[in-house]
Amino acid sequence: MAKRRRQRSETAAKHDLIRLCAFVGILISAVLFVVGAILNACGLGNVTGVFNFVAQLALLVAVAFPAWDFIKSKGKVWRIVYWVALVIYIFGCVFGLVTVYVAF
Repeated sequence: MAKRRRQRSETAAKHDLIRLCAFVGILISAVLFVVGAILNACGLGNVTGVFNFVAQLALLVAVAFPAWDFIKSKGKVWRIVYWVALVIYIFGCVFGLVTVYVAF
């Protein structure tokens, strides 16, 4: 008797994508934080700002999708709070990088 193949739903596939983004974001961030710390210890502190920026963006990807998935079914106020917080985080990342370059 042949086994029936279990079909995955669209929701299950979407959750797998979110989990993949979270894993990749955490993995990239961990590697970049370690590399940045090593470079900082070697006296190459200027380069660590760029690594920190990339790590922050990876964490943004890891958190933004699950947060939106959670918040999209909430009220309008919660969606506005989400977008405001996301924009503030992105500006914080960008201006954090700008201050690193200004310090040169």
